[in-house]
Amino acid sequence: MDFIGISEDTKWWVFTVPAIMEFSNLHGSGFVLLCTFIAFLTFGLMGWAFSTGGPAWKNGRNKMGRVPIPGPRGLPIFGSLFSLSHGLAHRTLARMASTHAATQLMAFSLGSTAAVVASEPHIAREILTSPHFGNRPIKHVG
Repeated sequence: MDFIGISEDTKWWVFTVPAIMEFSNLHGSGFVLLCTFIAFLTFGLMGWAFSTGGPAWKNGRNKMGRVPIPGPRGLPIFGSLFSLSHGLAHRTLARMASTHAATQLMAFSLGSTAAVVASEPHIAREILTSPHFGNRPIKHVG
């Protein structure tokens, strides 16, 4: 097998970048910026793809480690906002919880705000009355 021919044929796109970026030196600052941008974009998408709960849950981690609450991933900036835009909210949330096998709690994000849905009344009572959740932000609706 001729591996040299294969590598020459598959790496042709590398030579189009200088023509598109209008510079001939591959070590120029434009090429470095392009590679850096592509690397950050790749790492950001990989972090989003492997996180549960969406972007507000900091890639599925908190101060103590992984967040064990299941939930949808959501989009990088909007979270699960578009998933809730059609249909009744309580039915959509119930469908999302059953899809992700979230029997008691489900984590998701609405933009940069982390949200939790409790399916059991005693868990909801604990969330609302426990001092551990006292630092949650107050959201005004209306």
